[in-house]
Amino acid sequence: MTSPSLSFVQLRSGYEAPSTAPLSLSLTAGDHLVLKGASGSGKTSLLKVICGLQAPQNGEIHWQDTPINTANLAWWRSQFCYLPQDPVMGADTVIDVLHLPWTLKASSRELPSESQCRHVLDQVNLSHPLNKEVDTLSGGEKQRLAIARAVLLERPIWLMDEPTSALDADSRDNVMALLEAMNVIRVSISHDQVWVGSASYQFSFGANNE
Repeated sequence: MTSPSLSFVQLRSGYEAPSTAPLSLSLTAGDHLVLKGASGSGKTSLLKVICGLQAPQNGEIHWQDTPINTANLAWWRSQFCYLPQDPVMGADTVIDVLHLPWTLKASSRELPSESQCRHVLDQVNLSHPLNKEVDTLSGGEKQRLAIARAVLLERPIWLMDEPTSALDADSRDNVMALLEAMNVIRVSISHDQVWVGSASYQFSFGANNE
């Protein structure tokens, strides 16, 4: 059976420099596309277009041979995990953060058990108890906690904005290995040369004159 593909067809957000070509590419399970370029060059805007958070200037996104539009945005958003640069906790304790998508009824999967939560924390090298207050965590720990929550969602696509910006090299390498093992489609923004170098594809943004 052919793996479902995520396709971008002449996609532009409208915030790129004129010298930046539109994005046209198809990704399947295990592929990783990195969007790279200087700050202000339009990377985050294009990622938001892919997330359905803003409309494209032109072009299309297709998932499983279905074009994404306003009529099926809810379905599309149920297909991916979105990790913004500043991790969203949304709750006071570690377990409540992990359970947040279920609290918000954003997932139809069965609520993860405490043992499943502990296992996913182990996967990202977090040893805190489930009742640990999130306010006491470092920036890197919050970033790893957001990644752990995304793992629990078991979605086929991950969309990430600087997902390792607060991580040390060992934590970054562990996250890279974890995502490789999960065989998910990844689209990310990163300035980390190791992360960028590991990608299947790289898409460069030209300098914006604004």
